[in-house]
Amino acid sequence: MDLEGGQSLDDIFYQSFDDIFDQSFEDIGLDPRLISALIQRGFQNPTPIQCVAIPVILEGKDVHLRANTGSGKTLAYLLPLLHKLLLGSGSGSNSSHMSCPTAFVIVPRWKLVQQVYSQVMSLIEYCGVELKVAQLTVTRSITELEKALSGRPDILVTTPACVRECLSRGLLQPNAIQESLSMLIFDEADLLSSYGYEDDLRFLMSHVPTSCQCLMMTATSSKDVKKLKNLILHSPYFLTLPDEDNVDQFWISCGAPDKFLYVLALLKFDLVEKKVLLFANRIDMGFRLKLFLEKFSITAAVLTAELSQSSCLRIIEEFNAGLFDYLIAIDDSKTNTKEQEAAGQYDVEIKNSEKQWKQNFDAGIDFKNVYTVINLQMPATAARYIYRIGCIARACHTGASVCLVSPDEMEAFEKLKSTIAEHRGGEDYIAPLPSLLRNGVELLRHQAKDLERSSCM
Repeated sequence: MDLEGGQSLDDIFYQSFDDIFDQSFEDIGLDPRLISALIQRGFQNPTPIQCVAIPVILEGKDVHLRANTGSGKTLAYLLPLLHKLLLGSGSGSNSSHMSCPTAFVIVPRWKLVQQVYSQVMSLIEYCGVELKVAQLTVTRSITELEKALSGRPDILVTTPACVRECLSRGLLQPNAIQESLSMLIFDEADLLSSYGYEDDLRFLMSHVPTSCQCLMMTATSSKDVKKLKNLILHSPYFLTLPDEDNVDQFWISCGAPDKFLYVLALLKFDLVEKKVLLFANRIDMGFRLKLFLEKFSITAAVLTAELSQSSCLRIIEEFNAGLFDYLIAIDDSKTNTKEQEAAGQYDVEIKNSEKQWKQNFDAGIDFKNVYTVINLQMPATAARYIYRIGCIARACHTGASVCLVSPDEMEAFEKLKSTIAEHRGGEDYIAPLPSLLRNGVELLRHQAKDLERSSCM
């Protein structure tokens, strides 16, 4: 079947999750030490996308894996990688004379470097084996980079810019890469172009041996993704699952001044399931919503890129632990609408903007047990919308998303709906929310006015 720019791909689709939910990690054929590690970490069964991807990756095929955020893509490539290293089937994995890692995991930003590193180290620890993993970022000094690469790590987790830096400074040798590299993985590949890594990726791929197995993980599809696929992969398998709509998507038409009241109605009348992640585009809007909800004894926290990393992580940990059920996230990423329309891209995002949501949080953050996403303001792009609702349904849970759309946002909302429908077979996936009664909003409006009057007395 011809897909994505005419490239011939072996297309694997499952018509129903029922056929794969019953599979176990043993059925997939993973090393027993890995299965034991997974059980100790609380993973009892593979997710559907892991059932689809792992056997194909174990066969040594190049793979483009596209699945929603939270579907288990990271383990879908880490498990077969570790399986091969444990069995010594990765080229050079047991050869002391090799001077380059056996596998590179390339991600768009340092936060994902840390997360992938932590996940693979945890698995190795539970396996009880000695495998060396290095994490590198461009913020490290040359001495730190040299130390991390000493002794030839089995796995290198880094960014495209850092690999180029190491090659340019002689810390990684092209001949060694040709000799040792057997697996090259690009995680969150749909964000690599957004970060301006095109030149770095071309530089890296010029040193990759033709025998190297290459994997590409994405949550969305776009022209940039197709370009990367053509650059990175060789006769790849395209692996995905049909959308089973485990996230019910709704929208509400309301005036901009009434958005807080509609949020309050959704929460007060239990029209949405907790926990709830609320997205706003501006910091002032987020804190105003927090203060408004507090008047009605609803506790919420605000997560913004203006906070320090430690503060952000503390807030997320408290939210995941259930100390509060409502988290307001400031997603202030912007896009150039004219550029987007001219390019016709599904997920164009502006490059090199400072302190954007994606630099600190984005899809890599693991919000646990989120069942509802409320978009207080419309996201800048269709891709931002996909990443927002991707915070729901982690590990195949169900959930719902609600967009509050004011008249001045209606044009952008209609474009969002048509873009998503185009990429999902023409069906309208965002429906009007049927259960919210406007008289309930009016009741809350009167209560809000009474509270305001009493606070002024």
